[in-house]
Amino acid sequence: MENTDIGDVFDVPSIIRGLAQDLKDLRAGKLTPKEAQVRADIAKQIFNGLRLVVSAQRYLSEKAKPVTAIEGNAEATP
Repeated sequence: MENTDIGDVFDVPSIIRGLAQDLKDLRAGKLTPKEAQVRADIAKQIFNGLRLVVSAQRYLSEKAKPVTAIEGNAEATP
């Protein structure tokens, strides 16, 4: 996922639109409360996963150090 927006990878806008539609459908009686709850729980787990990925990326980027030489690269400076 290098150089990729995490929101695009997991299609966050689509998830949010789906939740908004679920709320409309719930209010219109097209979804049962149980169905709406299950869908909301799934979305919650997706967002929890995204939060973990973002936290891990932040942690790793803070701990990263520049690489001055790569094995087998004679042109690299020490």
